[in-house]
Amino acid sequence: QKHLDTEIVVFDPYRFPDENDLTFNLKGGTFQISSSGRNLTSCDAVWFRKPQLLLPKDFPVDPIYADYTHSAYQKTVQALYGLLRNKLWVSGYWEIQQANNKLFQIEVARSLGMRIPNTIVTSVPDEASRFLEENGACVTKIMGTQHASDSKFTYVFYATRIHRDQVTDLSGLALAPAIFQQEVENALDVRVTVVGEKCFACEINKVGKLQYEVDWRKGITDNSHPLTYHIHALPTHMQKLCVDLVQQLRLKFGALDFLLDKSGVYWFLEINPNGQWGFVEEETGLPISKAMVELFHTAMC
Repeated sequence: QKHLDTEIVVFDPYRFPDENDLTFNLKGGTFQISSSGRNLTSCDAVWFRKPQLLLPKDFPVDPIYADYTHSAYQKTVQALYGLLRNKLWVSGYWEIQQANNKLFQIEVARSLGMRIPNTIVTSVPDEASRFLEENGACVTKIMGTQHASDSKFTYVFYATRIHRDQVTDLSGLALAPAIFQQEVENALDVRVTVVGEKCFACEINKVGKLQYEVDWRKGITDNSHPLTYHIHALPTHMQKLCVDLVQQLRLKFGALDFLLDKSGVYWFLEINPNGQWGFVEEETGLPISKAMVELFHTAMC
């Protein structure tokens, strides 16, 4: 908030109904929206920053009513998103849902001229085996949530390298389809953060025990600091492609991941429409938060 000189109201649906409530009152042809005594109707912009919803099991009701109460709660929160649709959203709820479709974003990126590694998504083990045979070293990524947990631990699924001659049990694909992409070897990881029409590029170097891994995210929480970050000079034509992709997806912000190979080709991997960027600013000094505030100011002028 250090760059912002206007009032900020936080609505956290995870604190509903204990600390946040919602009322929609139809007056004069439009709904007046209030939450905990605060008027939300007059807001200029909305930052949709990964709000979490309660799970059905978290509601203080008899289990037989849990699904019902959760559905009513979820639809009420979504009504808020719909009624504020004419505000500036960074980014819109429905747009984020669509842009999270990895195959859709790949198609849009390809239509703009971005280079994409050979890719297959399948639930058929034989199709995956054939792809591995044709492409050699591949990287596999999940299609669903990146986390699983039990009563004691949380498990994170990272991108993993698979070799053609590696003995791999692919039978589980029938239950959990996955993405397979041809590996771009000896490549540099580049994270591009787009805010409005501004691009901020950072190269991420894996060192030490991570230098041969394919997924740099393994090092974010590692206290041995196996990652180094440097500002990356992204070519002008790539900056334009990145901004074009974000706009084609009807977003105001996006975190794009690329691999830069030895011949200077940028290979698009994915865009996270609501990705992390604080660590990039902290490590490189790139003024991403300032750009974000400037974007919000456009809604107030």
